[in-house]
Amino acid sequence: MSLQGYLRTVKADLHDRSEDWQEQNIRLNNYHGIVSALAANMVMPFIGIFAVRLGASNFQIGLISSAPAFVSLLAMIPGAKFVDSQHDKKRLIAAFMLANRLFYLILALIPFFTADRRALLLIVTLAIMSLPGAVSNVAWQGFIARVVPPDRRAIAFAERSRLMNIIGTISVLIVGRMLDILTYPLGYQIIFAIACMFGLLEVWVFRKLKEQNCTMEASVDQEVTLAHFARNFFRSVVTDVREITTKKSFRRFALVSLFFHFAWQIAWPLFTLYQTKELGANNLWISILHLSNTGGSLLGFGFWAQYMRKNGSLKTLFTSTLGMCIVPLIFAFSRSLYTIAFFSILTGIIFSGVMLSLFNALLDMTPEERKTTYIGYYNTAITASAIFAPMAGVALLEVMGYRNAFLVAALLRILGSLAFGLIYLSENNLLKGKFHHD
Repeated sequence: MSLQGYLRTVKADLHDRSEDWQEQNIRLNNYHGIVSALAANMVMPFIGIFAVRLGASNFQIGLISSAPAFVSLLAMIPGAKFVDSQHDKKRLIAAFMLANRLFYLILALIPFFTADRRALLLIVTLAIMSLPGAVSNVAWQGFIARVVPPDRRAIAFAERSRLMNIIGTISVLIVGRMLDILTYPLGYQIIFAIACMFGLLEVWVFRKLKEQNCTMEASVDQEVTLAHFARNFFRSVVTDVREITTKKSFRRFALVSLFFHFAWQIAWPLFTLYQTKELGANNLWISILHLSNTGGSLLGFGFWAQYMRKNGSLKTLFTSTLGMCIVPLIFAFSRSLYTIAFFSILTGIIFSGVMLSLFNALLDMTPEERKTTYIGYYNTAITASAIFAPMAGVALLEVMGYRNAFLVAALLRILGSLAFGLIYLSENNLLKGKFHHD
């Protein structure tokens, strides 16, 4: 398709003139991913180095991951259940999404405060903005499962991820260079304000997505008021937990994913500290490392999408997570940013398979009824590990140093991958048994 033809298609999609609503949804989902990547990648990759510039301690660097995770933990289940109880889910998700993106402006204001308060204000801001962010993320996952047909998800989400990585990488490179050229803190303030504008555009594009009529009608009967929801919340949670215990496949997947995410998250603050404090990475280097990782992802998405179509999401998840131990191993034995940048291409290839298969496996393993609520419980469990894992990583660093801490993280990731392998074997045997019985 020519550039002019592509622009005509985009214009038709954004003005609701396309005839095939499913194809339009897939393209709109791509547009949403592009503007979402622009907004997020102008802020989140630079939060770590921004915190260091604000004077954050090692403990506060750990809190940058843990504090938002704690708030998200409290918000996900009630947020997901409330969204699931409403008829106009899209409008509610857009409202939460908008509230989260507006916090980018507050981040831009932090340097105006006195030096002794800046790091704490950064942690508090990131924590509070994670509340609407967590709800909108969980609700989006449940919403998009109904918008994109199951047989199209592997290719559709691979294409979305590929576009997000391309746009995100370009934005990170440009922003990283701008932050090194512009004076501090003005550069961060300008970039965060621009990110907020892209966030507004992201919400507008999201509102263009269409739900199936049957899904909307099915939600009318269960819509409740906020007051009624609050009065019956705890009772409904008890009912939900009892129901979840009967969903053996979902329960096993959630527990294994919880362990894997803990193993994954434990090294996150170590990467930031090692790159900035030990190897001296500046904003440009953060951009280069991001570029290397994204370049590998672009190479990997096509392969993993086809692999998942042939082998399913669980086998793809097991296969791809086997390579996740490489990342901390590289950091354990590397003393050069050039070495890390080189191997980041390989880790990007592996990471693309993990992200693609993990999301699709979640959708596959989650019951269709009240999907948003189930995803809320799942993400709450995963977020619980994000509270303690970064702090555990910092504690490991204090006790045994960078190298041994990275080696422990690598071992835990291997164990998490093997656990996904057991899930795959278990589900495969269940399917074979069911087929034989039928």
